[in-house]
Amino acid sequence: MLPTAQPAATSGRFNDDLAGSRLLWSRHQIVHLLQRFIHDDQPVSVHYADENRVIVTRALQLDRQLNRVYFEYGDHKGANSRLLRSEEVQFSVVHGADTTQFTSPRARDVLLAGRPVFHVPIPARVIQADRRMHRRITVPQISAPIVTFSLPGGRHVKGRLADMSATGIGVIGFAADEKVRTGTEVQNCVIQLDDGKQMVVDLKIRHAALLKDANGKPTHRIGFRLASRPKDFSDLLKAFTVDL
Repeated sequence: MLPTAQPAATSGRFNDDLAGSRLLWSRHQIVHLLQRFIHDDQPVSVHYADENRVIVTRALQLDRQLNRVYFEYGDHKGANSRLLRSEEVQFSVVHGADTTQFTSPRARDVLLAGRPVFHVPIPARVIQADRRMHRRITVPQISAPIVTFSLPGGRHVKGRLADMSATGIGVIGFAADEKVRTGTEVQNCVIQLDDGKQMVVDLKIRHAALLKDANGKPTHRIGFRLASRPKDFSDLLKAFTVDL
């Protein structure tokens, strides 16, 4: 019997310099993988127009008989329209330590339970890689939420949400004299939203760098990985997903 997975032999749009990537072509494996994404409500990055544009969405349903995977639209109508006009779309999903990527022909508009959604064929091939491929989305400074961190000793430090992806956020605003150590987990961080609501997340420091703020004062720019992801985090991500 032929193997159902093999190393990805060629480099493509999603496979440049991806160590340990695998090409899956077993329909059973691919269907199982997509069903897991649907069950776990995983955020999906959809790249279109030669990857220069992206929306963040979720897979809603899989229909084996019609050979379709259904996805919800993004929040920006213009981006959705351009997505439907693109000849090819690329999908990227982070799940645990793996990134799953596949390419599909043009997405099609359809109603699912009376709701407008889009669908693509169940992919015949997917690539699994061991590094994150979700595009990081810049958050406009004028509308950036404030993130509050509770530090040992009862101190609170605030920063501005600078960018985010499906697996992490970037924050600007830690004072230059704050001790920042890679790998440190900071629990119960509060993201203050415009509507007065708050989102509580646990974060882990991935990297940090010093830069100067608008007043020329040294400050930290810190990249965090989500140690916990609230269910509404994907909605926050979609709110700042712009038509790039």
